[in-house]
Amino acid sequence: MGLMSEASPDWQHRMKKKKYQKLFFVVIVAWLLLSIILFCHSTNSNLDIFRPFVLSTSIQGNLRPIEKNRHHGRPDILPEGGSDENWADKVVRELWMGRASSYMLSSYLLNVKKNYTAINLYKVTYTGQWKKQRDRKQLLCQLKQQEPLRTLTGFEEPFASLGWKKLVPHQPLEQAISATYRTCAVVSSAGAILNSSLGREIDSHDAVLRFNAAPTEGYENDVGSKTTIRIINSQIMADPRHRFAYSNIYKNITLLAWDPAPYSGNLENWYKKPDHNLFTPYIKQRRRSPSQAFYIMHPDFLWNLWDFLQSNTEENVHPNPPSSGFIGIILMMSLCEKLDIYEFIPSKRHTTLCHYYDHYHDVACTLGAYHPLFYEKLLIRRMTTVSLDEVVTKGKVTLPGFSQIDCSGHEV
Repeated sequence: MGLMSEASPDWQHRMKKKKYQKLFFVVIVAWLLLSIILFCHSTNSNLDIFRPFVLSTSIQGNLRPIEKNRHHGRPDILPEGGSDENWADKVVRELWMGRASSYMLSSYLLNVKKNYTAINLYKVTYTGQWKKQRDRKQLLCQLKQQEPLRTLTGFEEPFASLGWKKLVPHQPLEQAISATYRTCAVVSSAGAILNSSLGREIDSHDAVLRFNAAPTEGYENDVGSKTTIRIINSQIMADPRHRFAYSNIYKNITLLAWDPAPYSGNLENWYKKPDHNLFTPYIKQRRRSPSQAFYIMHPDFLWNLWDFLQSNTEENVHPNPPSSGFIGIILMMSLCEKLDIYEFIPSKRHTTLCHYYDHYHDVACTLGAYHPLFYEKLLIRRMTTVSLDEVVTKGKVTLPGFSQIDCSGHEV
């Protein structure tokens, strides 16, 4: 007992020392964790501030449209957080009225536009005039009277020397469709079409246009099941993930592919260096299914649409090609007496969800970053005739086909 009694103070001292050591260790760990959290928060804030600059450097490395390569090196979390939907609400409301301005866009989207304008990848040199004052009829007549729909015929160089005259369909798309469709539906891939219950209405049209890899299976209630024509960008054909050669969504319909050439229209340069190699998959598909109506849009047609857009916009628009949506609308005006366009002008369901069939969010998919989408939507709204209620509740606007537009006596 004496020995135990003498050791007791020393033992208590050691135990007390260990207790303080543990407490000190816990404090150090907590301090380190707090420092890491504060550092990460500070870093993220700085990245948000400089995100337009970070985007501009990634753009120079791989300039691809958001619609084509939607991730584009950017995060799933929106740069401006929840505020995106608030300012986007205001822009969409003004779009409904046909009076929105790009000055309403976020600094993020304005900076992206500034970067693309500075880079000018396609060497756009617009020399035309700006004329915002055109009314609806003048806009429609200008569009009708400018160069019509064009697809590659195989008679253009370098394609003629490569034997494409025997490769492409014998008749251009605009001639191959023997009779004009009476009613047509242009179905946007926007996330806003979810929960719309528009499927039956869409399928009631004589012809239905869809875009890129947008599916119908599993979404029939909202988007319908009929597909007559599908417009695809070159990445759909070049990227194996889209399974272009095997997927059923590209079969038994008319296909129209596009890829932007330089603004100068140099087809030789385009063939040597397209944005994505659409030519090899096109050749393979034509040989595999020669009876399928499959066309490539002539790049001059794309840039003529861009000129039309710029000539009716007071501001400089992005020097990048029009979106698939805008191309599709003008295409169907050539083929239809009347077309209903769904969710190109966003409805009250508008969302940051890019496509109804995926989970990627970015407000740029609605208002444009690579493509001049904002200006396209504003111009389409100026040309359409539909009640405000249909725009707001359905995201639906209506345009006449070119065959129904009488331009006699109209100056444009």
